[in-house]
Amino acid sequence: MSTGPRVFKRSEMTLAPAVTATGTTSIARVINASISRHMGGGIEYLENVTIDWKVTYDEILFICEGTLTLEFDDGRHECTPGDIVWLPEGTHLKYIARERAGYFYALYPVDWAARQDTVEP
Repeated sequence: MSTGPRVFKRSEMTLAPAVTATGTTSIARVINASISRHMGGGIEYLENVTIDWKVTYDEILFICEGTLTLEFDDGRHECTPGDIVWLPEGTHLKYIARERAGYFYALYPVDWAARQDTVEP
């Protein structure tokens, strides 16, 4: 496990498909269990997709590109670059991207999928 500080250049990040039951995104899981015992983080891009999801960890999003619509029980929220979103564990939502949208995410715990005996999409 890496214990020192690191800089991750966007040009060096590899995006991989994240396939869910309701759609596919592109994700770079930069901070993972090989880097941290506690937090996870990376970037994710969505385009022409609606993803229905339940967050089973605490997560923060920082919108960095495009418009991402998030639909919660209380309605829809249009998020644009610079917006920050807090998603506490147990949140049910829909991610809606008509065009390309991207965000940085940080989540806790990094090993949420292993703790729930599942795999990350």
